[in-house]
Amino acid sequence: MMCKSHENHTAAYIRLSREDGDKPESDSVMNQRALIREYVEKNPEFLPMKEYVDDGYTGTNYDRPAFHGMMEEIRKGNVTCVIVKDLSRLGRNYIETGRYLEKIFPAYQVRFISILDHYDNRKEDGDAEQMIVPFKNLINDAYCRDISVKIRSHLDVKRKNGQFIGSFAGYGYKKEEENHNHLVIDEYAAEMVRLIFYMKLEGVSTGKIAEYLNRMGVLPPSEYKRFCGLKFDSGFRCGENPGWSVVSVNRILENEMYTGTMVQGKTRKVNYRIKEVRPVPSESWIRVKGTHEPIISPELFAQIQELRKRDRRTAPEKDRIYLMSGYVTCADCGQNLVRRSVKKSCRIYHYYFCSTYKNGGGCTAHNISEKRLLHSIEAVIKRGMSVLDEKKMKWTGRKNDCRIAPLERALQLQKNMLIKELARYQKLKKSLCLDEIEGVVSPEESRELYGSFERKEQEIRKQYEWLGQEELAIEDAGEKDEKDAALPRELFVNLVENIIVYDKKTIEICFRCEDEIELHFEKEKKWEDEV
Repeated sequence: MMCKSHENHTAAYIRLSREDGDKPESDSVMNQRALIREYVEKNPEFLPMKEYVDDGYTGTNYDRPAFHGMMEEIRKGNVTCVIVKDLSRLGRNYIETGRYLEKIFPAYQVRFISILDHYDNRKEDGDAEQMIVPFKNLINDAYCRDISVKIRSHLDVKRKNGQFIGSFAGYGYKKEEENHNHLVIDEYAAEMVRLIFYMKLEGVSTGKIAEYLNRMGVLPPSEYKRFCGLKFDSGFRCGENPGWSVVSVNRILENEMYTGTMVQGKTRKVNYRIKEVRPVPSESWIRVKGTHEPIISPELFAQIQELRKRDRRTAPEKDRIYLMSGYVTCADCGQNLVRRSVKKSCRIYHYYFCSTYKNGGGCTAHNISEKRLLHSIEAVIKRGMSVLDEKKMKWTGRKNDCRIAPLERALQLQKNMLIKELARYQKLKKSLCLDEIEGVVSPEESRELYGSFERKEQEIRKQYEWLGQEELAIEDAGEKDEKDAALPRELFVNLVENIIVYDKKTIEICFRCEDEIELHFEKEKKWEDEV
């Protein structure tokens, strides 16, 4: 609908970018308002006037709420005149600003005035200014490009110096109070990170790790940030009770930051005009080692990445993969051997077969009994344990090994967290009664909120009880392991590089510390010969 040309329904448009200042009601907004009002008072033809303010929005694009609102009123015919302080307040995008000035505003018969640029598209004597306006728009656009380049360069310098420049620290860390560019460990979240890595080392599937964390009542990273009072918002939040997922656990497992290496520059905006963020190839990420205290060792991180590349299928109806999954290969084709169960005379036997042969690829079966394979590996490992100085782990007495300790610490920390959560909801219930008395909430709202707090308290108590039971179960499992003396997964992956199967009776075990083991066996054999 076209506007009536003899009436002026004026819109004062005010814009402030974050680079100009990010106060809720900044001096710049106040100055723009004062300048426009002074201009309108001297020219009563522009009354009445309505303000449209975009505080904290860039001028490189026109995706701004107040601007959209003003354009909607223009299309309805409710605004016939737009006044701004200067052209840069309308926008700094040369092409888009020119389109509004030369096509959109004239199409709706909107009068546009830029006070400091002495520009009025209705004045006949403004021809000279009409020619200058495109150049001013171009200068504004160039200014924005220059600012963008300087900011990006400044941030890159900080990244290369190992300074953290993100809005929020990654899960397991927090910003140091005195220096927000430096990360320090958040002990509670860091212990959950350690638990995730050690459970993965033990062979627990990613999905089962997520289920276990949810069963413990551990808040996922986004919810934990909100719990800590951070104004965190993410598009990944979903549902009323968001929890851990395979995706969130995998993000933890692949994050190199936990080794004490600062990794930044993973994404980059297309340019200063386009908000779209695109991923940067991993080889172009900025990495600086030793910038903060590590949560896990670089060796463990590298080992986990290797394990994630191997066969990660979970054993049927179990929460973890088989001990040798991804480590047994065929001597001829180099492919992994797959585990299969065969039932004979009411007994179940387990064998490893060549996957190429199974899929009809032409190789031979190379099948070998799992029992025979385990017996051979255990015998060799037992003989070589005494020489593995850096890899020493007690086969028995696993209560003190690298798996049990993180789990016990995580359970105790989570119990402490639940106690705090319970106290918080009890406090909320007390304050709710006062709010009802003072009329802050209605009796109906109070009853509804009180009921939700009660349900949350019951849920926390159940989780606390389960954690206590889990601690007892771990203690019993430790005692059982001491009696059974089963080969632990973490010990196996720490020692074994690969197992090559030639036939039913011939296998080759490649150890990570092969030189030390061979030296030990040579000395042992020499001693036996002398005797």
